[in-house]
Amino acid sequence: MTHILPALLRAGLLLMVFALLSRCQNGVTAVDQTAEPPDIPKTVALPPLPPPTRPFTYETPTESSAWMGTNPNSINGRPIGPVSAAESSILRVEVRRDYGGSIQIYDKVSNQALINFYDMGRESGMASYGGPRSFADDSPRWKNIGYNPLQAGDDGFNPSPILVHGIVNGWIYTKAQCLSWAHQDARRLPFFYEQWVGVDSNKVHVKVRLTHQRPDKTFYNVEEQEWPMMMISGHRKVHFYTGSRPYQNEPTTVSDGIERSIGSMATQQSTPFYLTEPWEGVEIAPDRLIGLYSPGFFRANYNVAALTPSPDNSEGSLTLTYVGNRPMVHLDSDNIWHKDYTYILGSEQDIRQYVYAQPRQMVPDFTFNKAGGRNGWFIQDGGYDQQEPFSSDDWRVMFTGKTENGVTNARGTKLISTTGSWPASQSGTLYIRMAYTGPPGAPAQVPLRLAWLLNGQEPNGFNSQYPDQNRTRFPRGIRGPDDQYVPLVVQNDGQMHTYKLTMTGHPAWKDVVQQFEIAHNYSPAFVAPGEVLTLRYFGTHDPGQ
Repeated sequence: MTHILPALLRAGLLLMVFALLSRCQNGVTAVDQTAEPPDIPKTVALPPLPPPTRPFTYETPTESSAWMGTNPNSINGRPIGPVSAAESSILRVEVRRDYGGSIQIYDKVSNQALINFYDMGRESGMASYGGPRSFADDSPRWKNIGYNPLQAGDDGFNPSPILVHGIVNGWIYTKAQCLSWAHQDARRLPFFYEQWVGVDSNKVHVKVRLTHQRPDKTFYNVEEQEWPMMMISGHRKVHFYTGSRPYQNEPTTVSDGIERSIGSMATQQSTPFYLTEPWEGVEIAPDRLIGLYSPGFFRANYNVAALTPSPDNSEGSLTLTYVGNRPMVHLDSDNIWHKDYTYILGSEQDIRQYVYAQPRQMVPDFTFNKAGGRNGWFIQDGGYDQQEPFSSDDWRVMFTGKTENGVTNARGTKLISTTGSWPASQSGTLYIRMAYTGPPGAPAQVPLRLAWLLNGQEPNGFNSQYPDQNRTRFPRGIRGPDDQYVPLVVQNDGQMHTYKLTMTGHPAWKDVVQQFEIAHNYSPAFVAPGEVLTLRYFGTHDPGQ
């Protein structure tokens, strides 16, 4: 898992970034692992996985079953303990009880245990974040990280308890109750992590259901999630694609995650960037990678932990290479999220072949209703909504603004879409069906704007201390404030209207569009709080009147 650094003031916007350092770097020395991972005793014969075309139904065991065996190895002096395993001729996956059900992947071709298990804050999978930021202020070492339920365990080396374990239709199933990472007292949070793990030749498929049942019903600000991520032991190179011709086997970018400067070496900044193909791969041997794919994996990050990379590639290594999907999500108090991701072992071409075969959304198309909720959209800089799951159709957002120097101003509040990879050439016209009610004194027509982000752009600005990585991640530089939007003039009557926006012909409507924003124009200095925006549809299909 990554932890949060102090907020970074950038281009007038307060952003929280995640630093990819070890969760626990207080003098522990890594212990070398055996070169050949031991065979795992099998007390249960795994049936084959269901066919890939079969719908996954999130079936759970009727009762818990025994773990399949015990891994006798130790990591930094800690026994690994009970495990359940599945394997093919290419890899073996191991689900570990005393790490909250976190998984290890053994590559039989390069003879490596790939996932880093230096402490309870590493591993792979999903790490979640919510408010308030003060939640962990009583923790010994992680103040300001906020609410951080974690599958593996906490900063005190306490594992998240496994509530249920079993085998379902060839999948290894676990249900864990997440601990608060920042604390050291096995503090259980009302956040439940169900996981189904299965092996298919060179792939490990993982299905996850996250269930939140938090008594605190406060609407907290959006936070950056790690849904999913993986931490690979050792210092490795990372492959990804950010170009304008996705899904066409164009050359990828390869980065070692290090920013080189005169007289020193520093790990890459924590600023996320945008992919146009939903995967990242980490080199583990010549022409061999472990790839991570997930639907919607378009806002990404990568990094190297430990300033001086170590040659130790064992699963207890201090040094690791991180990649992850970093969506912005409101972690609502009573919600369920269904997620899935896949690890692929093989060449870069093997990874892309699998990714290219998966369904994808080539145009923006969002209906805001009970079934879809926010559709991955979120509120930034002052606002709230009805929280998910929606009890009725439509996304109703109140703009409350931010208070600075005693003045509350809604000028900077905006609605931001999930990230995607949408060729501009396939979306010449956009439709927005919405209602608007302004605060007292607002005119009959209110000028808003629809802005967008292109591939290779940074939306808000970047740290000039990282010129090499800025060029790698953001070859287009920073999005300009005045050259990448179209006007959106809305009726202030509280009624639903469909707004048709012609995008074709705009000089900045090109290549791949990655994100949208509905916000105020840059010109007004003050916007009174109290606006209500109700969205019903956003996309390329005319929803009618």
